[in-house]
Amino acid sequence: MLSSPFFLISLFISLASYKNWIEPKWVDQSLSLIPSLLGFSLGTYAILFSLLNNRLKNALRALKNPKGTPFLNEINATFLHFIFIQNVCLAWAFLFDGTWLIDAFNLVKHNNIDLLYVFYPMKYIGSFMGHLLLVYSFSLVLASALTVYRIAGLFDPTED
Repeated sequence: MLSSPFFLISLFISLASYKNWIEPKWVDQSLSLIPSLLGFSLGTYAILFSLLNNRLKNALRALKNPKGTPFLNEINATFLHFIFIQNVCLAWAFLFDGTWLIDAFNLVKHNNIDLLYVFYPMKYIGSFMGHLLLVYSFSLVLASALTVYRIAGLFDPTED
């Protein structure tokens, strides 16, 4: 994942748009956009695999990428990764938007003022990670589209 161009572009975009995670604007965006994107992703995945008949599935198993992985496995992994990242992004937004961390901080702050030095960096790191997950989720839309595009360009190796 760390060597993925989609992840690196998302990292650059997140770093460049620091105002969106310093003032956590990404939370509302995640909570409003990711459920629709997740529904679209699951729908695309379901439709794609419902249209694949056994002959096409066997052809996709027979075709391998340069690393030797069958294309069928690569397609499954791409969509699973896409859906997994969207779920993590949504869960991160729910957790970040909640008050559990502030409540925990308020509970112990009376005893230890040094926690301020821990709380604010954690808040900004958590906000940055949430924004990165949001941007990465949207960049994976392109990765999924490219996967579907590659399927359209494949040919059956059993045919001449």
